Amino acid sequence: MEKNNGYKLKIDPEICQGTAYCVRVAPDLFRVNQGATVDVIEPNPAPEYEEQILEAATLCPTRAITY
Repeated sequence: MEKNNGYKLKIDPEICQGTAYCVRVAPDLFRVNQGATVDVIEPNPAPEYEEQILEAATLCPTRAITY
């Protein structure tokens, strides 16, 4: 059984506006930091997070999330 599904979550801090849609969709993977932008908590999430990753990336208005 594989450890992860091949995802490598990243957020571009230069374009993140801190809307936190990703945090609402996947609070186990993202968090709002003190700079009012978002950080990735788990860059290599388990396969069961696939749907949340795709939804978070789709909802991001600046497309700051890559995976």
